Amino acid sequence: MTLARGARADAAGATRGEAAIVVAATSGCMARAQALAAALPGLLGAGMRVRAVALADAGAVVEDAAGLVLLLGEGDVPEGMSAALDAAEEARTAVLLMAGGRSAARPDPRLGATEPIDADDATVAAVLRGLVGRQRDIDRAVRELAVAARFGSGLRGEVARMQEELQLAAQVQREFLPRGFPQLGEIRIGVFWRPASWVSGDVYDVVRLDERHLGVFIADAVGHGVPAALLTMVICRGLPAKDVGHGTYRIVPPGEALARINAEMLAHQEHTTRFATAVYAVIDTETGSMRLACAGHPAPVVLRAGGTMELVPAEGGLLGVFEGEQYGEVTVELAPGDRLLMHSDGLEQAFPGDPSGDRQARLPTKRYLDEFAAVRGAPDAAALVEQVGRRIDMQFGSVRQADDVTLLVVERARAGGGGRGDRA
Repeated sequence: MTLARGARADAAGATRGEAAIVVAATSGCMARAQALAAALPGLLGAGMRVRAVALADAGAVVEDAAGLVLLLGEGDVPEGMSAALDAAEEARTAVLLMAGGRSAARPDPRLGATEPIDADDATVAAVLRGLVGRQRDIDRAVRELAVAARFGSGLRGEVARMQEELQLAAQVQREFLPRGFPQLGEIRIGVFWRPASWVSGDVYDVVRLDERHLGVFIADAVGHGVPAALLTMVICRGLPAKDVGHGTYRIVPPGEALARINAEMLAHQEHTTRFATAVYAVIDTETGSMRLACAGHPAPVVLRAGGTMELVPAEGGLLGVFEGEQYGEVTVELAPGDRLLMHSDGLEQAFPGDPSGDRQARLPTKRYLDEFAAVRGAPDAAALVEQVGRRIDMQFGSVRQADDVTLLVVERARAGGGGRGDRA
């Protein structure tokens, strides 16, 4: 290994001076320093530059050196030694102390090694070779740590920026959700909506179609996070609830509305397939009659005022998968006191079959139906979704829920019962 560190490069690639080794000595050891400076180039390698200086001057020249040899005789006053060691530490220069008598016992963590003042030149060269080689490794480690620190700082900044953007995305998504629900006839709405992360792949909407009809929509994009949230927001905003023209309008039937969404999604897909599930219903608020169509979504549940429970047998393919998909419609009649519950599959996972919380237990089960039955006594739709939310919070693993959860309740209030609509 050649010690041509007179051209030692710092982290920026600059050359570090002309003297590779500085030999600094007190006045009493200057002759030994000059002799050592003359011998070291031949021992360390051709072209090695070695310079002998007074100890008092070492601090000013050591910055560009790869190695510093300090010669201190017994009883000598080490004037300038502390400044030289400080400069060497700042420059990460390897230091060898050659001292005589009690001077050799001076402990200092800045010293790389010590040798007696009368050590032969070959020994000094060997020790210097090892110290400078080790210092190169230290220099490399320091540079790598500096790069890692800069990278870590940049990474932390990027993570903070992403967090800020996700917070903004969550705020925007919430602003696009209904802030209140239309009050038509005896129909009341309650919603529980909880994202698994910043943004949700679930979306819902309740729209007033005319003085008599409401449109109720819930969708769940396959996946999580921002892509799923963007997809469901586009689907929701693109819902063709009414065709308007020539001074009149036509309420689009649920099956046709889903078919048109499906066609629109397929028309805009290029290299990736994005698909979603959905349920759309049109409610006659005067009669309680509801037409409903489903696109691969969990079956809605009807809680009858008399205490029975029914699954609505609506079927249809996923949105965004098959061209020409047809979505059949089912009619549901809501009597006063009846409630229709539309939910995403995340609600089914929120109630595991086994409270142990293992992976298999987190798969969807029919236990959610028991939970629906348990809250049937809630006084209105808003109270029902609040109770479901509390029951979800009591489940194992609810702090880190596996999926977005949405429950939308459509209630036909009893005559004179009023009731309230709300979002939980």
